[in-house]
Amino acid sequence: MSRSFQDASVRKEKLSNQVKALIKQAILDGEYKPGDKLPPEMLLVEQMQVSKVTIREALNELETEGIIEKRRGIYGGSFVAKPSPDKIGLVMNNFYQFSGLSPEELVDFRRMIEPELVAIAVERRSPEDLAAMEANIQEVEAAINSGVPDQAKGIDFHILIANACHNRLTSAIMEALVTVFLDVLSKVPMTLEDARGDLEYNKQFYEFMQKGQKQEARKLMIEHFDTLTDIIKRS
Repeated sequence: MSRSFQDASVRKEKLSNQVKALIKQAILDGEYKPGDKLPPEMLLVEQMQVSKVTIREALNELETEGIIEKRRGIYGGSFVAKPSPDKIGLVMNNFYQFSGLSPEELVDFRRMIEPELVAIAVERRSPEDLAAMEANIQEVEAAINSGVPDQAKGIDFHILIANACHNRLTSAIMEALVTVFLDVLSKVPMTLEDARGDLEYNKQFYEFMQKGQKQEARKLMIEHFDTLTDIIKRS
């Protein structure tokens, strides 16, 4: 470890919290990059002069926060995790599951952000974004025509809209929202007609993207969430 934890003062607050803070700071300072392996537990014990239990507690908390990941086997250990929207999705899903957040509140949150998001996407979309949207529409339509609509693929269109904003945080948050929303929709009796209706919305979004019609796309997104609210109320 280029930065020695030997001289770190670990006294007043909970020891594992201090250890966790020191490791996080080392990662933030660039001493450990995504994919790098942290020192073995016993070396951390010696450097920080704390117990193995304290080190393990700190590492477990870092793993829970998605900052590190543990691997088993001869080449195992604790490694700095690579940033992933899956981590945001896990936190958001836990909040939804355990906070008592209602599906209506989730729809309302999306209604607040996605009309503006789609308007930005109209301005920033690239030919590659349009190609991805067109491919998604074709796949969803084929599934519907076969009588087995792909709900996950259909809602993925909203991730493609977020991606067209070309902001990594926007994409990560939308992926997390979609993960949670799929759980919501799994409890709602969706019909083939619902799937067709959703596809028609996506086709219109795609058309507005092509033509650069920002205000029309924003207005359509608001209408889309009015329809979605009615569907959610069936659950």
